[in-house]
Amino acid sequence: MSGIVLGIVLASAFLHAGWNFLLKKSERKIVFIWWFLLVSAIIYAPVFLYYYPKITIPPAGWLCIAATGLIHGVYFWFMGGAYQRGDLSLVYPLARGSGPMFVPILAVLLPHEEIALLGAMGIAMIISGIYCVHLRTFTGAAFLEPFLALRSGASLWALSTGCAIAAYSIVDKVGVGLVYPPVYIYLMVIITWLTITPWVLIRERGLLKTEWRRHSGSIIIVGFLSIFTYLMILFALQMSKVSYVAAVREVSIVLSAYYGIVLLGEKHGPQKLLGALLITVGVVAIGLSR
Repeated sequence: MSGIVLGIVLASAFLHAGWNFLLKKSERKIVFIWWFLLVSAIIYAPVFLYYYPKITIPPAGWLCIAATGLIHGVYFWFMGGAYQRGDLSLVYPLARGSGPMFVPILAVLLPHEEIALLGAMGIAMIISGIYCVHLRTFTGAAFLEPFLALRSGASLWALSTGCAIAAYSIVDKVGVGLVYPPVYIYLMVIITWLTITPWVLIRERGLLKTEWRRHSGSIIIVGFLSIFTYLMILFALQMSKVSYVAAVREVSIVLSAYYGIVLLGEKHGPQKLLGALLITVGVVAIGLSR
């Protein structure tokens, strides 16, 4: 992974953790998600309309767009459910951390990529760091807590979010090679929004005005950042291996730990600090692998 790609992915991770923090602070998460997807579609419509007439999308490209849109609908559904049930410092590490556990396996099986030894070590370090972030204490019994935590509703929803992340990462690696990224991601957002709209309009209609009135500023910010950060990742996927890009993105867990501890008053700072150190080492190892 080149230095340029590493910088793009790290910047995306910083912004991604920020908009997840805003999502966590919202009232009804799935309604907030519905609103910011709609805002995203409005904000980025000029970009889409500029590029779309200039390109031709092959049938395989349309298939990837449809697949990633549906998977993102599931992803946002699980994400909203996880944040509705659990803390930022619990949900984000599990959701973002489980992705690297699945992506390398899928990346090797599907696109037939090879993972360099240093890159594999970096991925392992990041996963180890995510594990430490989830610890409550450094006692012997505490080392089972990350596994026992999977019994909770929030953790199950977060782990399901991670599975969706792994799935769309593989699809997008293929998709951005067939469709110009700004067009690809915009169409994905439209399909994602349409996927969750029936549920929101049927079950959450009464909360639409309330959520907008209370969090319109955050919705607009997230509406911009959600596409912008993902567009950065799509460009990175064009220049590097999906396993490396997906793993380096997890540095955002360091920031989510900081937001959780400092801004939301969540506990277990030493464990999160050690996890952050392990994640940083993993990011450096992946960045040095070529």
